[in-house]
Formats: sequence, C-alpha cells, structure tokens
Amino acid sequence: MPNSRGRRRGLCLAAVFFAWASSCAPATWAADAEGGAWAARVQTLYNLETRTVERRLLKVWDFSPERNLDFSWEPEAGAQDLPPDGVIEGKGKLVWLVRGAASYDKTAVFSSFEGEMKDGRPHGKGRLEIRSGETFEGSFRDGLLEGRGVHVSSRGDRYEGEFRQGRPEGRGRLALATGEIYEGLFRDGLRHGAGETRLAGGTRYTSRWTFGVEEKGARPSGVADALLGGFLRVQDGGEGAAARAEIAVSVDPRMTQQSDMRYVHLVDDQGIAIYPEDPAVNDVWNGADVIDIGDWVFTGIDWESAPAFVEVELSTTDGKRVKLDDLELRVDTSEAYRKPMLSLSEHVGCVGFRPSFSLLNHGWGKPENARLTLQFAGAEPDTEDARSRSFTVDVGAFDDGMDVMLDGVLREAGVNTDALAQGGFTCPSMDNMNVCRASVFNTVGFGDIADFVWGEDKLFTTAVGQLDYDWRDDHGNVYHATEPLKATVALATIEVPTPLAECGDGFGGSPEALRYQDVRLPINKQNYAVPLQVRGNRNVSRLKSHLKMSAEMSSYHVFRVAAGFADGTERLSPPVSLYYYKPKPSGFVTGTTPAQCTLPEEYGAC
Repeated sequence: MPNSRGRRRGLCLAAVFFAWASSCAPATWAADAEGGAWAARVQTLYNLETRTVERRLLKVWDFSPERNLDFSWEPEAGAQDLPPDGVIEGKGKLVWLVRGAASYDKTAVFSSFEGEMKDGRPHGKGRLEIRSGETFEGSFRDGLLEGRGVHVSSRGDRYEGEFRQGRPEGRGRLALATGEIYEGLFRDGLRHGAGETRLAGGTRYTSRWTFGVEEKGARPSGVADALLGGFLRVQDGGEGAAARAEIAVSVDPRMTQQSDMRYVHLVDDQGIAIYPEDPAVNDVWNGADVIDIGDWVFTGIDWESAPAFVEVELSTTDGKRVKLDDLELRVDTSEAYRKPMLSLSEHVGCVGFRPSFSLLNHGWGKPENARLTLQFAGAEPDTEDARSRSFTVDVGAFDDGMDVMLDGVLREAGVNTDALAQGGFTCPSMDNMNVCRASVFNTVGFGDIADFVWGEDKLFTTAVGQLDYDWRDDHGNVYHATEPLKATVALATIEVPTPLAECGDGFGGSPEALRYQDVRLPINKQNYAVPLQVRGNRNVSRLKSHLKMSAEMSSYHVFRVAAGFADGTERLSPPVSLYYYKPKPSGFVTGTTPAQCTLPEEYGAC
C-alpha cells in the first residue's frame, strides 16, 4: 500500500452484480449494469397452482458471461409462478457455479444472491455472497446496491452506509479489519470530505480526504499509537518497523462460506469481535430463544470439527519490506461459558397419553433451582388471552437433562387423566373423525383446557410458559435466567392408520483446510502465548496466517496478535474477542417410555 500519510484507502467494491473488482483503483468502477448477456437453462420447478412438477426454461442476466458459469434458481416457498418468457422474478435464491457441478456442491459455488429479483436481475432487498468472501446486503436496483446497504470486502473491511449505483456515496462508516474506523463522507466509492477517524490504538482525530487520499499532517505519528511497543531505535526516527506495519484479524471468508458453522467478525471501538453468524445460535447463547425441540444448533453439525476459521494479515503501509522476528497470539483469557443451553424432547408415540417432555441441556453448566410456570394453549399460542390459567412445576437442578411430568398439573386443571391413560380410542375412517373426536371429548372431560385441545386423530395441547433457573460460572458468580418455553403434550390418539414418516440425517462439519494451523485454546487459562507459524522468507511486506481456532467447549477468549521485528519494535493488533460455540451432547435418556406400547408402529415418532 502507499504511505499512510497520503495513501489511497478506498474500497474494493463491486461495480455490478457478479462483476466485481480485483483492485481498488478508480478504473474498477468503469463497468455498468447493462454489460453482459442473457443466460438460459432448463430447470425442474414445482408449480403451486397446478401442484405439478414442470420443466421450465429460465432466463437470468449474466453480468460476466466470460466466466462461463452455470446458474440455478430456487424460488421462495409460496412465490408466484414465473412469467411466460421464463425471466426470473420474485423472491428466491440465485446461485452461480462451475458449469457441470451439482448445485449442492459448496466448493463449486462462485456466488449466490438471496432476495428479490426483477427482469432477471437483483432488484429489491437481498444479500449477495461471492466466493472471494465479499458480501453485499441491502436494497438492489437493476443489480446494484442503491440506498442503505452493507459491503464486507474479502479482507474483512466493512462499509455500512449510503450507496449510489453500487458505490458508497454520501455518509457511511468504514471499519477496517485492522481496527481502524472512519465515519464520514464518501464519493464514488472512496472517502471524500470530512470525517472522524479512530485508529486501532484508540486515537481519534478529524480527517479530510480527497477521493481516497488523506490530507497530510492530520494523522498522528506512530509514537502516539497505543499498539506499538518494544525497543524503539533512535536511528529509525523513534518509530521503527512496527510503525510501518498493521495487523488485520478477520474471519476467513472462503473457508467460512463452505462451513455449516459460520462465524462473522465486527469491528467497534472496543476491538474486534468474532461470533457465530446465525441469529439462532446467538439466541441460544444469550438465552433469548424459546426452549423448543432441538435442531441443528445443538445436534445438526459434527461439533468436533467445526472450528472458527480466522485470517491474520500483516502488511506494511508503505509497501516496503520489514524483517519479522516472530508472530504469536497473546491470549489474555480463555474462560468456559457455563450458561445452560436448553432444548426439549417431546414425548409422543407408543401410547396416546404422554403427559411429559424432557428438558435437554447442551450447555456446560447446570441449571439450579429451576421452576416452570406454564399455561395451556391451542395449536398456535400467539396471544396470551387465548390461554388457560397458570400452573407451576418445580423442576429443581439437573445436568444433562430431566423429565418434566405434567399429569399432576393436568389433574389440577380438571382433566380426567385416568380415562386418557386407559386409551383405546378408535374410529372406522377419517370421514367419521368429527363424530369420533366428539365422543372422546364426552368420554374424557378435559376440564379447564377443553378449549385448548387441538388435532384430529391425534389430540394435543400446547404448554407455553417460562423456565426460571440459576447458573454459576467458574468463579462462583451466580446468574439468574428466564427463558420462554413451548412444548406439545400428547393427550390421546384415535387410531386410524397413517403413513409412516421418515427421519432426516444431520449436517456435516467443516471443509478440509490442510494448510491451516490448528489452534486449540485451553479452558480457564490466562496470559499465555501461542506461536504462529511463519513459513519462508521473514523479510515481508505482506504475510497471511490462516488459523483453525477451537476449544473443548463453548467458551470466551480474548487475545491479540503480536508481531515482533528484528529492530526490537513490536506491533499489536486490537483486542479480539472470540465467542466460540460448541454445544455439549446431552446424552439424556428419558425414563418415561412406557413398558408396553399399545399403538401400532405407524403412530410412532422419529
């Protein structure tokens, strides 16, 4: 890069959809949205109106036909049918991939767009991911971002603000992967005008830019940089090699795009945070999600091979070489995250009346003093006024899991649980189900929950409420948590044969990363260092280190990357906080399975 006191620090943003730049030079904006050609292919689609599978000719605008890529289109469920000419419109997912490759092969995907399409182009809200690691998200117009949007470069630099014809234009915020943050004006994709810059070391100053070139004299000297250290040599002007170097730490975009467990990074005033991308995982981490049937966030991935892929890049601001002595992670702390992470297993099948469910704990700490407050509701318990009165169940403490029994609560609500337990409800056919269902209601008597029993041949009620519990960390601090809960409770089965359902398989883990350094972070250890591998010549102007970071459990880690140079100077990265997610296998086996099943196998559950 050019010198920091007059260097060009623009954004390598895409000028058009799927026609992105490989350089930060202004010439990369030369392309326009009309460059390209129509691409067509025959694809099998499901027609919602006729409920039939059809082979249709699809057309989409290819902004880069010279790449000779193929595409696939997956319309959103419930989306309208295509126009007669086959030009893609509406919501869905458009994937460009290597010609001849399977659409599910992640390694063959070149780019993907998920959102709204019009006239074969992205138009409306959407998100574009490119194989290089670049992402674009916001409002598209004719294939270009227009208005508010977000761009993350392949290096991990993040721009959030106004766009015009695909370029940053107006006011925005640029957070570099080095920890530097600029908030101010942009023009034609470059910083232009007045703004405030915060350096990675915390220094703030007012800066002015002219098409990506910062005015001289405004940027503080390296001596004021809090991330500089070591022995500063006088003959180097008191700054040394470290003052001409910067360290970027970000999620490795290419490997992350191929992973089932994906991490993202965010640069703010406190440093760099690396955390799971999926909102469902973050909700589980924070206890903000409804305790419900467990899904991929607990059991859908091989968690033994789901690292966070992290990229460390050391570069000089003037493009000249410096002699690197060593490179290492300096970890301030690695702490276990002991908050319980709960799901539940519903008890259905075998017998019709199963008034229980299991709480499963995938966290690395125990819930204590757990107490369940619940109400009964119908199939869609969205409003509180459509629920029964409240009941409480003392759950206590548990580790891997616990069965929660509701038969006592149902009796308290006036339900004839003895009649449900005896079962034996039959019906000659589904055509008579209304009569058979009414007979069950007359026989049983559902008391206070009669208005909240739902289903046809299988009768259920929904238990909704909250679980209150305490948990403690490894320092003895006690925390209280309150999490919403929803469980389906099986009350009765009116026996009419139904098709047998099929169960699905789990997902994979992470892609192969043979040239990545494995960094296994210990738990409950402070102030330690992990040497990073430096291959080849140590006289460098740019160096990248690729890491597979993991730990034995869900945990929180704070570290910096430290680069030591031959002249005795040292450059530190901003502090990096890694929120590593690895749920614990529950291993709990319910103790409520009936000794003898009275229902045929087709009434079982996966």
